[in-house]
Amino acid sequence: MMAEQEVLREARRVLRKLAAPRTALFARGAVFVAGRGAAGAGRISVTAALAREFAARGWIAPDGPGRYVLAPAGSAFLARDGEDGFAAQHRLMQRSAPAEGEPPVLVNMGESPLARLKHREMISATQFAAGEKLRRDFTLAQLTPRMGVNWEAPVVSGSRGAGADSIGDTALMARQRLNKALAAAGPGLGDLLFDVCCHLAPLDRCEDARGWARRSARVVLKIALDRLAAHYGLDVVRQKGAIRAWSLD
Repeated sequence: MMAEQEVLREARRVLRKLAAPRTALFARGAVFVAGRGAAGAGRISVTAALAREFAARGWIAPDGPGRYVLAPAGSAFLARDGEDGFAAQHRLMQRSAPAEGEPPVLVNMGESPLARLKHREMISATQFAAGEKLRRDFTLAQLTPRMGVNWEAPVVSGSRGAGADSIGDTALMARQRLNKALAAAGPGLGDLLFDVCCHLAPLDRCEDARGWARRSARVVLKIALDRLAAHYGLDVVRQKGAIRAWSLD
């Protein structure tokens, strides 16, 4: 019986090699070699017993006589074994520059419904920018629920003030901008923008709450984001035959 630690250690070494493009594992007698060809440079070897164990766990899959390639389960193993663990499999990382002059940073594009739609190219960059602008004002307006004590609030008479009177000018202006933007979107559309952009509600949950048909929220959201982009003065490309109005009974 092979030690589990040995299997995992060798799996990391071999599967990472197989993750490279056009790389396979070739049978060579009592050993298997991994590389771009059976006689190619940069090969690494592994025992036949370990190769069989990898195949039994579904990490490698046959791709012809005596040839194996990395399987989806092997890719998942590498993702779980990465620096960020299991969560790495469920992240949509993308390099982004948050503002002009700032260095690019890696951001998780799966953190919100709007970001996932943008990553899948189901909304435009302008629509995404409008939604993110609304979300930024929502955050600045201090409308997100606060858990625990507000340690940034000043201490007054031995206690920390956290009431409405302690709100700053920045938050007040953000609330005014938020209200104007939602009003500009119009009835129904503003509510959907608030749910999706600010509260990060999934589209299917919005559809269930409103009794809408599946995938209809995506269509309505795009109309709402166009309204929002126009309010912010962002460039909106109007397609021929686009819906010009939306109303709810």
